[in-house]
Order: sequence, then C-alpha cells, then structure tokens
Amino acid sequence: MPDLSYKNKRLFRRFENIIFGTINTLLSQFAAKTRFSRVIFDFFGRVLPIPTTLVRGVPIKIIIPLNQIGIFNTFKNWEEREPEVLDWIDGFEKDCTFFDVGASFGTETLYAALKPNGPQKIVAFDLDLACAFNLAYNLSLNGVTNVDQYYLALSNKLKLMRYSEPIQYYCVKERKKYDFVSYNTLAISMDQFINMTNIWPDYIKIDVDGAEQDLVFGMAETVRNPKLKSVAIEVSDKSEPAITNFFAKAGFKIAVERRLEGEPETVFKNLIFTRL
Repeated sequence: MPDLSYKNKRLFRRFENIIFGTINTLLSQFAAKTRFSRVIFDFFGRVLPIPTTLVRGVPIKIIIPLNQIGIFNTFKNWEEREPEVLDWIDGFEKDCTFFDVGASFGTETLYAALKPNGPQKIVAFDLDLACAFNLAYNLSLNGVTNVDQYYLALSNKLKLMRYSEPIQYYCVKERKKYDFVSYNTLAISMDQFINMTNIWPDYIKIDVDGAEQDLVFGMAETVRNPKLKSVAIEVSDKSEPAITNFFAKAGFKIAVERRLEGEPETVFKNLIFTRL
C-alpha cells in the first residue's frame, strides 16, 4: 500500500511553495524596484501580538512574532505541555535560586518569576538568537527584575563551538522548509560560570536538545555542593544512561520520570532528580 500521508504531505508542500514562493518573489521584486514598498515594512513593523494567558492562575504576557508558530503552540498549551515541571517549580522555597538552562522564550522562567512566593533569583540561559530576544522582551513586558539573562552556551569546558538554529521561515526559495543557520559561539561549563559569578543554584532545569550530556559533565563541582537540591532535565534514550549514572554517583535519585511525545525513532523523557 502506498503511504498516502507521505504523498499528501508532498502535495501540500508543492502547493505551499507555489503560493508562498510566488508571494515572496513578488514582494522581493517590489522591495527591490520601488520605494513605495516601504509601506509593507511600516505595516508589519507595527504588528506584534502580545496576548496574556493564565498559567495556574498566574497572568503572563508574551510576544508571539508572526513567523514563530512554535511559540503560539506552546502558549496555547502552556499548562498541559509539561505539568511535572510546573509541579516541581511550585515546590520551590521563596528564597531559592533557580537556573533555567535552555530557557526559550521563558516558559519556566516567567512562571517562576511571576508566581507568588517564587524564587528570589533566577538565572536564565539560552543560545538561540530568536529565543534570547523573545525572553529579554518578555521579561521587560512583565516587569520582571529578579532574572539574570545570559546569552551563553554551557557545556563540559571552556571552548569554541558551532551552534545551529532553525530559521522559522518556511518558503525561502532554494532552501529547505525546515532550514537552519549556524554560527560559532563561546561555551563554558556550569562549574566555571558559578566560579565566575559566585551564584549557586538550589534548582536547575536543563532542556538543551541533545547537548545535555556534555553540559552535565561540566557540573561536577555543582552537584557536590549540598545547596543543590534538585535537577529537572530532558534526556534522550542516547543520553539517559550516562546522565542517570552521573546523578546516581553524585547522590541523587529519580523522583519523577515522564516520557515525552516526539519522533518514533528517539525516546525523550523528562527526569527530575532529587538529592538522597
């Protein structure tokens, strides 16, 4: 039997390219050949949805750039997406310090910062250019003052590394629908960051899409400090054994485990470790 879903996807992609490829070509020519085309940019420069949602009773407003459908999807499913992580945040003491590694536009950072009796200090990291900007804007829109945001890669040591992120424009001529751009950046370990800043976490969330093993191996000193109470981390079936072993040797146990939806060839889970 032929794979009808695959054929339908190919047909839809061809239709999509015809419609939006034509629009993009016309707009490109309009921009290149006329000054009047400025009105298009004036118009879209004034269009930015900033809706407010309630996350467990906490009002949070965020920007949703029109080309970032992933933010819209997360916004509409904020409470249901990873409830175990929100439960974990709800258990924080109000005078604690929370590290959010892979903060994106602020799904956990904003909730933790704005909820009653939230952490005293939050340190948020994200290396994605669009996510880092969105987070900075969202913090400002919500009047958050207890978050230190770092545009910085965390890994196993001080090094230069290559990073790729999705472009989020799906019909660019002669480019793939799910396209990426790459750039070089500086990475340091969490242990090095803490030694530089003297900020010690009570709780750490890690969601870094495949880089979690190197990151965890760079926090050997951090896990030995008794101040650290718990770590929530997204793992794959490839990284899970090494990460579970790392935390077990450091005196942590798995308190929560939940399998996440994803591609069938790779299993992803949220694990929450607590100190024994």
